[in-house]
Amino acid sequence: PSRERAGWLCDSFFTSRVEYFLTGKSLIEKNLLENFLLPETFDNLPKGMLPMCYPSDHVNGNFIPNWAMWLVIQLYEYKQRTNDVQMIKAFKPKVYGLLEYFKDYINNDGLLQNLDKWVFVEWSFANKLVQNVNFPTNMLYALMLERISALYDDSDLLVQAESIRQRIRKISFNGEFFADRMVMTDNALKVTDECTEVCQYYAFFTKTATKKLYPKLWKTLIKDFGPDRVEKKLHPDIYPANAFIGTYLRMELLSEQGLHKQLLSESVGFFKYMAERTGTLWENKTDNASLNHGFASHIAIWLDKAVEALQKKE
Repeated sequence: PSRERAGWLCDSFFTSRVEYFLTGKSLIEKNLLENFLLPETFDNLPKGMLPMCYPSDHVNGNFIPNWAMWLVIQLYEYKQRTNDVQMIKAFKPKVYGLLEYFKDYINNDGLLQNLDKWVFVEWSFANKLVQNVNFPTNMLYALMLERISALYDDSDLLVQAESIRQRIRKISFNGEFFADRMVMTDNALKVTDECTEVCQYYAFFTKTATKKLYPKLWKTLIKDFGPDRVEKKLHPDIYPANAFIGTYLRMELLSEQGLHKQLLSESVGFFKYMAERTGTLWENKTDNASLNHGFASHIAIWLDKAVEALQKKE
């Protein structure tokens, strides 16, 4: 089957976990991070921004601001895996350069607005809702700020992260779900009624939402959503998530919360038809993209954790 061979950020967050899980080392991850660290500048990109994929040429000047955030979040976990403090120290100028880049897009609410270029949430309808203020992107931004705070002992960034989360909770949550965006209407930003499944997963993954703060939403996601939600016609007004990144965020949340039996059951619904058809796992739920995608290997971590936990209960 076709496969994507380039070293894309965000994908690397998941594949780097798998490398350490399978080998006990992070040699390939270190190599990937050095690709982003060593160049003094990146041609055709604005100052402070990092490439979405490197080494590669971005002659059209395109980039994914969200993927730069994922690099920082990965860097935090890399330190946990390796305690490579020299790498963290060396990355500091680039990390703070990225912060400087984003400052130009912070609005009066403290949220990122009108981000430039390819704002990417996931391969679904969610990608049509990325302007003017996209809440999944801002949720990720808050998590990035928290991770930088931890990496470089910068308490001001932790305060900023929590302020963003509180603002999103106040204006995005409609009583049932988190809405995806605000748009400029009559010279004012207004929250739309568009809600996507993946936005809810971003909320919990980034700790903008927690089970304690939003018990009803969490119960709805666990009870009503999953691989057969669309077929059951549950919550038809919530746009479905795709495999990347919605399914993977959902599986991460199930694993994190110890819902191992449900994870094993849903993994069959999400992935069995892919494995039966090509022997591989895909980038999308359909076969119109990469059919042998590296980040899909992360299922090995979730399955191993689930089986081990369930065996201990027996």
